[in-house]
Amino acid sequence: MPWTALLRRGLQMTRAGLAAAVRLPADGIRLRRSDQHPWTRALGRALVRFCADLGATFIKVGQIASTRGDLLPPPLVSELARLQDRVAPFPYAEVRAAIERELGRPLESVYRSFATEPVAAASVSQVHRAVLADGGTEVAVKVRRPDIERLVTLDRAILVFLASTLERIVPSLRLVSLADAMEHFCEAVAEQLRFDREAENNARFTDNFRDDPDVSFPRVYPEASSNGVLTMEFIGGVHESEIERSGVDPQRIAAAGMRCVCRMIFLHGFVHADLHPGNLRFFPPGRIVLLDLGLVGSLTTEDRRSAAELLFAFATGDGVTVARLFYENAPYRATSDYDAYEREMAALVTAVHRLGLGNVQITVEIGRLFDVLRRHHIRARSHMTMVNLALMTAEGLGKRLAPELSLADEAIPYLSEALQALAATAAPVSTATA
Repeated sequence: MPWTALLRRGLQMTRAGLAAAVRLPADGIRLRRSDQHPWTRALGRALVRFCADLGATFIKVGQIASTRGDLLPPPLVSELARLQDRVAPFPYAEVRAAIERELGRPLESVYRSFATEPVAAASVSQVHRAVLADGGTEVAVKVRRPDIERLVTLDRAILVFLASTLERIVPSLRLVSLADAMEHFCEAVAEQLRFDREAENNARFTDNFRDDPDVSFPRVYPEASSNGVLTMEFIGGVHESEIERSGVDPQRIAAAGMRCVCRMIFLHGFVHADLHPGNLRFFPPGRIVLLDLGLVGSLTTEDRRSAAELLFAFATGDGVTVARLFYENAPYRATSDYDAYEREMAALVTAVHRLGLGNVQITVEIGRLFDVLRRHHIRARSHMTMVNLALMTAEGLGKRLAPELSLADEAIPYLSEALQALAATAAPVSTATA
């Protein structure tokens, strides 16, 4: 990698960092009047400005970091969650050149018509509407941004180096394993550049849910797809904000969403890791289509067992077991007083159970569990955050559309089924670190 490119990008990062740092003190002072954690929130806002100024890699890293409630405090997570793909579309001439280079033939031989203006532009790609030349099917064509692979590789080298250096300077950062986390975030960004991998994910999800008429995924057209171009069935459907006027049955949609997430986590071990309302479309009477399958998480048998045991213990009010399982499976722990940690965790779980699971938001309470872990210097395995994010999406959808449905009630049958199946096929839970 040319040192001149590293130097140029390093200078851009320095300028963006200084610009964000200038605003941080003023934000922190202003937020002291209205926020319990003013400086953490001010830092989050500074990071959002920093990432937005530096573009694709940093925007994606910030978005992925916002899902890591096990590593970062809630005010920081909530600010990073506001980070959006603030990027302009790239010109149609470059879109056309990329498609013809990737597919090895003229655009007109693949598409009967092709909209020159994108319907969506994000940090790593943009999407155009088109009609296939063969068959006349309306499709969505996702095209990777030019030069994005080089930029992601460059940024990854700089970010991992900086994180490793900071860990040496500030040893307490090793608790959150900053260098490993940055490597993980950058790897996730790199995975989203692999459209052939997204097509494989799509095929696997489609097969996993082939028996569920209420859960589906866009059809992919392999003959018009490659590593840098992905041609899929165009999905219209209904956005969540339009459900009331659409003829969609909210209760059926909410139940299907909860069922979908529980099956992904506890039965398949293959989870959509970028679930949010923008990646869901609904069709009457109660069908869900999941979009944007580039970022997924795979759970090993051990991961599925530990997640199922943890959530089952939580749902049944067994706080001592929750504390033990988190501790035994932690990749890093520096607890000075295990008994104090166990008491705090057990008290939290007991309090939730006394209120009744139907009266609380399970994912909010799991967030409180992560707070306990951070206070006692115990780092949860990363798969638990992915599980929590997926459950949060399902529960949020259920609370908005069918408040009478309970995530716990929907999840427990799948937890029981998963635990029975795993007990029959595997050894007892290992305490090895991730």
